[in-house]
Amino acid sequence: MSGGRIKKHHFVPKVLQKPFRSEGDHIWYACRGENGRFGDVEDRNIESTFRLRDLYTVLDNDDTLSDEVERSFYGHIDNYLGKIIPDLLAAFERNEVPTFSDKALESLQRVTYEMIKRTPDFTRSYDDLEIGREFIEDVLKALEAQPDAELQRKFTQVLSDEASLRKQGRSIRVKGMIRKSEKVSEAMKDLVVRWAVIEGKQSFVLSSLVAYRIGNGGPNGLSNPSVEIWMPIAPKYAVVLVRDPNNKIPLRVTEDRDHVRRVNEYAIRNSAFVASHSDRLLKSLVKHGGMLS
Repeated sequence: MSGGRIKKHHFVPKVLQKPFRSEGDHIWYACRGENGRFGDVEDRNIESTFRLRDLYTVLDNDDTLSDEVERSFYGHIDNYLGKIIPDLLAAFERNEVPTFSDKALESLQRVTYEMIKRTPDFTRSYDDLEIGREFIEDVLKALEAQPDAELQRKFTQVLSDEASLRKQGRSIRVKGMIRKSEKVSEAMKDLVVRWAVIEGKQSFVLSSLVAYRIGNGGPNGLSNPSVEIWMPIAPKYAVVLVRDPNNKIPLRVTEDRDHVRRVNEYAIRNSAFVASHSDRLLKSLVKHGGMLS
């Protein structure tokens, strides 16, 4: 095993892709182009799908590139998913409905939200170049009060180098992205697990959005009492986090064809990368995928 820095990072881990494979380690896959439209649906190996170079690369204190976030933070999450997803699918195969409570529920809530944040779809509105430039300009402004010629020369050089600014900006964004938010934890603590199950021919797709916040007529923020978070874990199963204070929603809900289509269309409309075990299904959806919302 190489001890070198990991340069290519999966934002949808392979363990989550595996249930959506067509055969072997292959999956049907499509990407949005620069024109905002999806390109051709391709037969790809999951080693190369939902993966980007240096997505989570940060700078160490000595400004060297580091894969610490990919290895330690997301590696831990991927290990969690690697253990829990096969267990969940095995439970359904035994006609059991998995349940979560206490610490297990808290872990699932946290991981689900981290999956939302880790994707390029979540961070596409951030500009690493502008983040880096603002940071360096703030550093130089602070040095005006306590001048240090060497540091001023160093950061002035960085300010004129777009590649260095992007690295700084990316590092700031990624480190901020993985910081735990007590506000989010508080907002999610009353979300419980329900299961959306498909019994017919329809299937969920897998998208780079991973987990979808659906507002049900309202905003999709966590403060909306009606918000739901959908995360498909296989073509026939999705974990759904909802608020159900009166325990009225069944633990297992069988999805009808029209609702599955709406959930898939929401995912396609808001994602830059999509995949499925079925090329026919994926071609049908991306054909009408439209521009990113």
